[in-house]
Amino acid sequence: MPSEIYKKIVGNSIYTLIRRVIILPIGLAIVPIIIKFVGIEGYGVWIMIQTLLAYSSVMDMGLSPAITKYTAEYDGQGDHRKMIQIFNTLFVVYLFLFFILFLLAFVSKGLIVDTLVKPIHIPKETVSFVLIISVLVFCLTMVFSIYPSFLNGLQRMDVTNTVDSISSVIKFALSVLFLYFGWEIKGLVFAGGISCIIVIALYVYVSKRIAPYLTFNPFLFDLKTLREIWGFSVYGAMSNVVAMMHLQFDKLIVNYFLGVNSLALYDIAHRLVSFLWGLCGSFVVPIMPAISKIHASDGIEKSREVFQTVFRYTSLIVCPLFLFVSAFADTLIVAWLGNGYENAVSILRILSVAYMMNILCGPVTSVLTGVGSYKIPFYGGVVASVATVLFCPMLSIKFGLSGCAIGVLLAFILSDTFLFFWLQRLFNISSLFRVVCRSIGFPVAVSMIIFSVSHILIGHFFSNRYTGLILASITLLIVCGVIIYKDRNYRVVWQSLSAVR
Repeated sequence: MPSEIYKKIVGNSIYTLIRRVIILPIGLAIVPIIIKFVGIEGYGVWIMIQTLLAYSSVMDMGLSPAITKYTAEYDGQGDHRKMIQIFNTLFVVYLFLFFILFLLAFVSKGLIVDTLVKPIHIPKETVSFVLIISVLVFCLTMVFSIYPSFLNGLQRMDVTNTVDSISSVIKFALSVLFLYFGWEIKGLVFAGGISCIIVIALYVYVSKRIAPYLTFNPFLFDLKTLREIWGFSVYGAMSNVVAMMHLQFDKLIVNYFLGVNSLALYDIAHRLVSFLWGLCGSFVVPIMPAISKIHASDGIEKSREVFQTVFRYTSLIVCPLFLFVSAFADTLIVAWLGNGYENAVSILRILSVAYMMNILCGPVTSVLTGVGSYKIPFYGGVVASVATVLFCPMLSIKFGLSGCAIGVLLAFILSDTFLFFWLQRLFNISSLFRVVCRSIGFPVAVSMIIFSVSHILIGHFFSNRYTGLILASITLLIVCGVIIYKDRNYRVVWQSLSAVR
């Protein structure tokens, strides 16, 4: 079982990583294209609408992770009847939430545009239209997210990541096409709507192929089944709320205190680090369903072993990447967008460190959720949210954009400390702190030394932005090579990769 579970985690991580590699250049390329066709204000308005939609994800009520968790458990027990019952029960709940969210958005669209989006030169009617269509697309995505959640529970992330990759490519191509024809931000929302419809059709098709026993029948709604998972879902829902507070609240603060143009600059740095966060999250996403399955069959001891192994290799991969972005933030921004965006450099440096700490805590959250201690990640999110609400407004007023980023960093430090403390209590081991230090100590030290020296030398001797980027990338490869050479246990990773192939 241990070797099988590691192969599952590594295999699903690879497929998630491939999707991230595909969407990373797409996400980076679309930013200058949008700015070119709609301007910095249009980009800021679009980002503000997307931020509001991110807050709307609290309407998920924690159902997506519940579907994944309980599908994995019942699949381990071979109970297809319960899997079908959960699927149809939660589909009905999603439909109900769909109508509530869309009705609220439609009724209050004027208030939202006037108080939160606050366009300067773009007509409010255009912004209202984009807002409503965006909410409609978001609602459809939310309802049919039950299919990828179900497939993730079956640990078929190869399928979900393939479909998501196709969606990203289609959405990018349509966005560029519609922007070229002068549809401005309306073109962006139409591109999202068309890609959403295509993705829904694909998920319905592949789910039926993979799980022919899956029956779509809303009349199988069962109140007893809903009550069974209610405890998990409630904390999942509250976790979504607090996650939005500390992952998206910073953008609201920037928009409110510093304006939509400052939000656009902040999002440039935030977008780059978010892509890297998602890329490294590829190694974390498969942990929760894998832990749920192994905890149900082998208990807490095996779960502890899996955590220590996964955290070690996550650290070896994550630390060099985030510290590279922090050290070469100026080189990356200039090579990506050119001059004129220097204010985003300091934000990127700070957010890179903050999100590195956050992604390192990903295995902790996944293990706690997988073994049933889902209340602890929720309370960790509360700690981060309260800290974000306290620090970000105050520091933004005092230090501007950099102050908001510092507030995010402080919030993550407090939250991660809380979660590691409770994981130590769950595993009943006193050496967890030493395990963490041994895992991150060497990659952090090597990365900081080599990147700092290289940044100084490259900045002093090379002025061309693309030459600097190439040399910086070579430095990253050198750091990764040193880490691999030092930690010969990397051969376990390569053996797992070979097994997946």
